Amino acid sequence: MKYLVAFDISNSKRRSEVVRCCLAHGFRVQKSVFETFMEQDQLCEFEERMLRLIDENRDSVRIYPLDKMADAHIRIVGNGKRIDEQKYMII
Repeated sequence: MKYLVAFDISNSKRRSEVVRCCLAHGFRVQKSVFETFMEQDQLCEFEERMLRLIDENRDSVRIYPLDKMADAHIRIVGNGKRIDEQKYMII
């Protein structure tokens, strides 16, 4: 399933780690916003990793599910492109 991940991280080191984790699961669409594709088990692992990386008293990570209907209605104003699920990954 597709998810929109947005975060507000106060510390540069923690923010870099969160970015690295998000890039491992998806694509950056704005500075602190990513579109990711994860199965349920990957989502659980992702959330657990976020909890280890962030300071829960200062930082925030929001994960919004995007079903096919919501995804079909995404509008981009200005610079950007649609992110579609990759069927393969180049390592």
